Amino acid sequence: MWIRLLQLPDDAKHDNAGTEIWSTQQSVDAVARAVIRCFDEVATKYDESGYRGKWGDHFPRTELEALRSLWRTHRSDPAACPR
Repeated sequence: MWIRLLQLPDDAKHDNAGTEIWSTQQSVDAVARAVIRCFDEVATKYDESGYRGKWGDHFPRTELEALRSLWRTHRSDPAACPR
């Protein structure tokens, strides 16, 4: 995966209008692990009701568990997951 962090001018909606301020190339495994770990830490620290109070939205439990399941499948059989 190639990840780019762009600084966009006000109201800019297109990458070409932005200035790259950071980028990295990481494996899908590394990104998935980082996302799962971070959301697990947030859930532990704030619990799901605290998440809503802090960020104004429901904790993405369904999406997190779907990512966790896909990541586990990918780790055990990389050919089983689409790239």
